[in-house]
Amino acid sequence: MSKLGNVWKTLLAGGAGVAALAAVNSAIQRNASEPDDSALGGHARFYNWKHGRVFYKTAGAEHAGPPLVFVHGVGAGASSFMWRKNFDDLARDFRVYAFDLLGFGFSDKPAAAAYSADLYVELIADFLHDVAGHPANVIASSLGAAYAIRVADEHPELIKALVLNAPTGADNLNRRPGMAGAAFYGLLQSPVLGTSFYNVMASERSIRDYARSNLFYDHRRVTDRLVTNLYATSHQAGAQHAIAAFLSGYLNTDTRAPFARLTQPIVLVWGKQDATTSMEKRIALLELNEQAHLEIFDYCRMMPEQEHPEKFNALVRESFRDTLKERSVAATDQL
Repeated sequence: MSKLGNVWKTLLAGGAGVAALAAVNSAIQRNASEPDDSALGGHARFYNWKHGRVFYKTAGAEHAGPPLVFVHGVGAGASSFMWRKNFDDLARDFRVYAFDLLGFGFSDKPAAAAYSADLYVELIADFLHDVAGHPANVIASSLGAAYAIRVADEHPELIKALVLNAPTGADNLNRRPGMAGAAFYGLLQSPVLGTSFYNVMASERSIRDYARSNLFYDHRRVTDRLVTNLYATSHQAGAQHAIAAFLSGYLNTDTRAPFARLTQPIVLVWGKQDATTSMEKRIALLELNEQAHLEIFDYCRMMPEQEHPEKFNALVRESFRDTLKERSVAATDQL
């Protein structure tokens, strides 16, 4: 009986531990503040996509010519908030759209969605076709840039030109997950243990430390507003599902071959101090396509659009100058 009693004590202790973790997880989500929905101007709308509602903002609707569409990267707390220093400024010259990928920001976060690179490629293509209009100029970051490359390759009629901020998938993110990735994904999807792991990874301290060590060269850019919004966004109900797929490798995609086939004008943007991609790898990607050219931002890591917004916005205007010319010609024809 003593052995059986010890087993019951262990089970009860384990059950109590799980219950305590569940209570902590619930409190974290309940106490998280609401994300900032005022960072971007314009009009807030939803695109009723087949896999869930997709939140977006649009501005500059009076401008003719190809629209400009922003695609954010992937990570805990990621959303169109990252374009807050670019969206309103560029809306003075372009019709602009910035949307939250499914599973991020204010978009739906269905637990049953098949989060994958293919899902996001499909979303970007459908958004361009159904909402923004095409051909569009696209600014995309990180994994969002990798998905935009595939859209431009698979649906060239949808994208006129690209500005790609540190696109991934040309080296270390081009492999599909194996059995270990599938097992890790299952663990992360666990309602209690998976959520607990996610909450540690997406704690306010972890977000601040990661931003200082990886995202920004100038630590003054890691403001309380930034950290608070990343934390709030990452702790909305269902926010862990897309991140679980990301950490398990299901959002990986190979961009080398699609990038080499692109016929659109391409600008690659990298921060000089971005440690995630060596200069050799940047040059190797550049050399795959004669349509591309490389811009390096000094004193900058992974967020040139936020660390040097004036320079970044000027680069966008220069890169899409043909659009501005088209708008000017259209306005002249109406006189």
